[in-house]
Amino acid sequence: MLDLFYNTIVPILDVVPNEFYARAFAYLGAGIAVTTGLGTGIGQGIAAARAVEAVGRQPEASGKILTTMIIGQAVAETTGLYGLLIAFILINQ
Repeated sequence: MLDLFYNTIVPILDVVPNEFYARAFAYLGAGIAVTTGLGTGIGQGIAAARAVEAVGRQPEASGKILTTMIIGQAVAETTGLYGLLIAFILINQ
């Protein structure tokens, strides 16, 4: 894969990869990694909306619905946290 980069991309750009380009791509990758928060937020919003609808339809099951929603929210949040962790790792190298 690295040969493909050096044999195709580098001659087109007519640049020599150096520390400046490595940092630039690290920041670009960190920005892309942070966008995992978008999907996380949308998913959690949908889950919360459906839980509110479910409680409205069956108020007696609110305890089970709330527990299930919170577990689902925690699982969904880990995706955003992983993206943030990867961004921090990329920036601090």
